[in-house]
Amino acid sequence: MEKELLQELKDEIELFREQTNKFIQKEISVKDFKGFSGGFGSYAQRGGEKFMLRLRMNQGVMSKDKLAFLCRVCKQHDVKKAHITTCQTIQLHDLSDVDVPSIMSEALDHDIVCRGGGGDFPRNVMCSPLSGVDPDEYFDVLPYAKAVGEYLLSIINKYSMPRKLKVAFSNTMRNQTHANFRDLGFIANSDHTFDVYCAGGLGNNPKMGVKVGDHIQPKHILYYVSTMVLMFMAHGNYENRAKARTRYLQDTLGIEALQKEFSEKVALAIERGEHDVEVEEYHVHKTGDGVIVEDRRIFPLKHDLYAVHYHPLGGTLAPEKLMELYELIMDMEDVEIRITPQEGMYIINLNGKEAKKVLAATTDGATNKFETSVACIGATICQVGLRDSQGALIDAITTLRHAHVCTDYLPRCYFSGCPSSCGTSQIGALGFQGTVKLVDKKPQPAFKLSIMGNAHLDGTIFGKEAGVILQSDIPAFLQDLAIQTNETKLTFLDWATKYPDQLDLILKKYL
Repeated sequence: MEKELLQELKDEIELFREQTNKFIQKEISVKDFKGFSGGFGSYAQRGGEKFMLRLRMNQGVMSKDKLAFLCRVCKQHDVKKAHITTCQTIQLHDLSDVDVPSIMSEALDHDIVCRGGGGDFPRNVMCSPLSGVDPDEYFDVLPYAKAVGEYLLSIINKYSMPRKLKVAFSNTMRNQTHANFRDLGFIANSDHTFDVYCAGGLGNNPKMGVKVGDHIQPKHILYYVSTMVLMFMAHGNYENRAKARTRYLQDTLGIEALQKEFSEKVALAIERGEHDVEVEEYHVHKTGDGVIVEDRRIFPLKHDLYAVHYHPLGGTLAPEKLMELYELIMDMEDVEIRITPQEGMYIINLNGKEAKKVLAATTDGATNKFETSVACIGATICQVGLRDSQGALIDAITTLRHAHVCTDYLPRCYFSGCPSSCGTSQIGALGFQGTVKLVDKKPQPAFKLSIMGNAHLDGTIFGKEAGVILQSDIPAFLQDLAIQTNETKLTFLDWATKYPDQLDLILKKYL
């Protein structure tokens, strides 16, 4: 980060401190403070007495230095709860008004930016978590994502956009970052080019992205980013926040007009030639030690190395675990952590002996795909949350564990506490979105259930709404599905496709 920008960001923190003090003194409303504080990556939690702070892990990369900083901050400020988000950031919770600006300032010295972690700003640029080490990738997209992240940070306090802007890079067909339905997404091709999609997004009225670039040269990516920013500012809705997202440009402009104007602006920008990108690809010089390790949480990497996948349940982990991980990997060559968009992490570049040690230290997390289910932080903390998404997920996992029901064939589920879809519920094979259900004319905690969603590039589709399920019925519903999939030895999607009538019977029982 350039020194000038670093100083600008540090200077702004004093304004945050002043406004937070006014909020504490009740001189600023909850709504007004939320509109201000979000731009600094911080929100008051439910009740208005404690605060959350979102720390950008640029492109999901958590170096040893950043991990050490997190450990130190958590100890100094007595942090009890950290949460991994679906935008590859780390949230610290239950902070005081004094803690937040102090951590913000210290974080900048470790290349961790909070500015724009919320509010009407470009968010953390997302990247496939194993980029650069994945043997299946088309090419390493991490340096390109990093270049875009640096560009957006350089303008983060220079422009006023209608709402947030999410940018993502994907290196394989797995599409973990949902690049084809973000505000702007770059998808790698086998010929070392990108396909580009824009104006997509989840939440109310979700939309797939519109293709605006076909096999573009990687050096031209910033022209697409700058064009998206200008298009959003020119045509975005500054009056109605409910419609102030890029996906509504598909309605206001029409898809063909959006593609035409976007292409024309990109062509003009390339003519000016001010933003060509040159990158250095990620290199690992370490090689394996010949020790073979096999486990469902082990992923073979390039250079005969391994990654261990660790997913704390619900994406929420105690800071003591961060310290344990740091002490374990601090002396391991080239090892770092990559945050996933599914609220987990990979510890990468491990040789066989190291992989065994990391596996043994992370047995407290998810044991199969179902237990890697995603949940936003939920209504017990979030001001706008409707339902306790975290509680619903943890209750489901623990109930099925105690019942000794095999959940190996269940899919990853996605829980969002409200229609904002921070838990990305609309892309799940099973998605749950917080709502209410009347039982004997009395409102009860419930979730809208969507089914058969898929983020994979081969057949991307949003889940279709099936009905509303009581929160209290979710564990039993999942147990019934587990029993059926266990009997057939089919994954949920394969079972649901082969036996739709059986799925309908279970849905009718609970919806």
